[in-house]
Amino acid sequence: MTNDDLFVLDTSVAVGWFFLDEPHREQCLGVRDAVRERPESFIVPSLFYSEFVHVLARKSACNEAFINEALRLILRLGLRVLLPSQSAMVRLVHWSCRGLSGYDATFLALAEDVHGLWLTADEKAIRSAHGKNCRALREWPARAV
Repeated sequence: MTNDDLFVLDTSVAVGWFFLDEPHREQCLGVRDAVRERPESFIVPSLFYSEFVHVLARKSACNEAFINEALRLILRLGLRVLLPSQSAMVRLVHWSCRGLSGYDATFLALAEDVHGLWLTADEKAIRSAHGKNCRALREWPARAV
């Protein structure tokens, strides 16, 4: 059983807030609006910020001013950071051995831990997880214009 009102926010979604060429950008911005309106409904694992900086550095050709500004903006949202429990660590191993990267397995194991949904743009990862405790970004409503 999952709590459809609690989301583990994947880095792939947050990255979409900062690049115009991101697929499903309007859904990404819809999620950003939801985070602003209901921050208590979104959590991230502690590795979220490291992965976020890594992806922004790669996509922006290491534009430090851009990355620092994006990081400042995302920190202002006040996302709740949770460490996976010991049982989540065991599931992290399970999911890593079934095709997810260690990073993705962390997000999914945390979603299982809190009975929430991992919200990600990574369709391949969702298939590897067999859709369990996942929600595809493409299913999120686009931002109201």
